[in-house]
Amino acid sequence: MRRFVVCLIVVALLVGAHSIAWAQDGARYFPETGHTLDGRFARAFDKYGGLSILGYPITDSFTDPNSGLLIQYFQNARLELWPDPLSGNFRVSLRSLGEELGGWTQPVEGDLLSRSTSPGCKYYQESGHRVCFAFLDFFLSNGGPEVFGYPISEFEIQDGWLVQYFQRFKLVWDPGAASSLRVQIAPLGRAHFEVMGYDERLLRPQQPNNIYEYRVVELRPRTSVAKPIASHADTQEVYVVIEDQNLNPVEGAAVLLVVHLADQELSILMPPTNASGTSMVEFSFQDQPPGLLVSMEFWIAYGDLVSSTRDSFRVWW
Repeated sequence: MRRFVVCLIVVALLVGAHSIAWAQDGARYFPETGHTLDGRFARAFDKYGGLSILGYPITDSFTDPNSGLLIQYFQNARLELWPDPLSGNFRVSLRSLGEELGGWTQPVEGDLLSRSTSPGCKYYQESGHRVCFAFLDFFLSNGGPEVFGYPISEFEIQDGWLVQYFQRFKLVWDPGAASSLRVQIAPLGRAHFEVMGYDERLLRPQQPNNIYEYRVVELRPRTSVAKPIASHADTQEVYVVIEDQNLNPVEGAAVLLVVHLADQELSILMPPTNASGTSMVEFSFQDQPPGLLVSMEFWIAYGDLVSSTRDSFRVWW
């Protein structure tokens, strides 16, 4: 089986290479979500932590109908382009989504002394709140107040999760994740987009201006059979549809089908997927026992990506 998969990858690599999605004007296309980082936001995007903090863009830039500002949403944040009356230029601002979606919790006066001296914590007089333990490590190692703003709440349990709000972000503790990933940033960008009631068509993936900037980064296979119930001696048609991360059809993907019959295993290299992302193959079998569940494995390769899925049909008579 390993040899088949390796050969399949080699076949897929012959389809062609993919270019890096980075435009000369600073704009960057992210095929993971199908949106382009506006070049006017590129420097701020990097300054505030890029993908690891803001996440992928979930819209292209657009003019906010409420303020008239050019804005762009990311998984965890929103960037805005503001005119600067002093310089006559423009500046990029990071919206305070933590304040808008979480609110500023008023510190309890009697707790101020204990909060400011708690071990493992750092107290911020500017907001009257502290950041502690793993949240503090993550906060300080990723820019501190310059990126996140000041803490506007203590850590608390919310819907079963340990969370803490900052002016611009919300941190979440996931005890089930790997140790380096236990502190995560909540997707306030998407939440704020929905609260604002913008046209959901803005979230739809877009093709880049330069088609060579588009890259397939995920394979999503779907399979079906012509006969869910077959006889002991029959012919079966098998269909595979391959889509990418944005549900666009993937043309030219290599597909290996492995059929597990009662007395043998068939390995079939299906035709490469067509322009609609579809491949079909027909095979025959004889003398299979009634009641047998014929399992099928599908191994898909495209470029350096490999995916797999399973399907089955029943021999009934």
